[in-house]
Amino acid sequence: MLVRNQSAASQTLQQVFHSHRDRKWIFLRGLGNWGDELLFHGAERMADNLGLQWKSFETAEFEATKTTADHCIYLQGGGGFNSWSSGRAFVNLKLALQRPVHTVVQGPLSIGGDKAWLKNEFDHSISTRNCQHFCIFAREKFSLITLEEVLDPTRGTILRIDHDTALALGAEDLAAIADIKQIPIGNYDLIVIREDPEQPQSIASSDSHMIASKGIAIDPAYEATSFKHWVRIHLFARSIVTNRLHSSIIGRIAGKPVVVGPGSYHKNRSVWEYSLASAGPDWIESFEPPPTPIWDHLPQWIRNSYKVRRMRLALHRIPLN
Repeated sequence: MLVRNQSAASQTLQQVFHSHRDRKWIFLRGLGNWGDELLFHGAERMADNLGLQWKSFETAEFEATKTTADHCIYLQGGGGFNSWSSGRAFVNLKLALQRPVHTVVQGPLSIGGDKAWLKNEFDHSISTRNCQHFCIFAREKFSLITLEEVLDPTRGTILRIDHDTALALGAEDLAAIADIKQIPIGNYDLIVIREDPEQPQSIASSDSHMIASKGIAIDPAYEATSFKHWVRIHLFARSIVTNRLHSSIIGRIAGKPVVVGPGSYHKNRSVWEYSLASAGPDWIESFEPPPTPIWDHLPQWIRNSYKVRRMRLALHRIPLN
């Protein structure tokens, strides 16, 4: 049956790692952007702090890797369990569950709201389960409740909830990734606006607030040339206003003033309520980015050219690497 609200089901991810610290672990990464890389690093930092024996693999590497009945597999969490993503999250879940290993753990995730679609995908992925134990972590309450409704109670899945693993990182971890000694005060007000399928229908409304009129509005997921660069773009900001979840999380860890708004579905609000509301970042229902008249009047092919985008970063004193 589906297990929840028992002592085993109330364990945190850290406690699950600790209870199996004498076993070998495989960490299986999904597809993602630089923000997802932040939560990957958080889970790996947690494992290192506990002294776990672990190796990280991409999907193709994992398929060629041998496992034993004593292995544990950890699938990195995130937001890939929805109908508009690549589908890799469900592919990896099925690949892991097919292995006759001791334990499979799906890291803290957020899912969409299409329950019929989700039920079909989870049923398909879990249908060939060969592991001894399997648990799934939600990273906020909306996904926890939805998982309770869509998971087959006869499969013996343990359902848990815990925070996004990026929050296992500290400011010193971010500084080490960015290759700096300490978090700077910052040079610019950073406005991070999604440029992918998770962008909201509109980021402005009649009650929008103009945020940081002298700030620069970019999407570091596309401007950054590496994960290190993505981290540096955030750490050298004075403040962050964003509708990207992990831009708000890195700002919170770094101690920056942060305002976070909605994306295309519940994820941002749900994670903010469960993990961030009491930790500093403020919520705003909508925001309007500052006007950039010089750039807006250039032809799109010029605005999007590599040299012009890099010049824009340099003019705002944003790190170029």
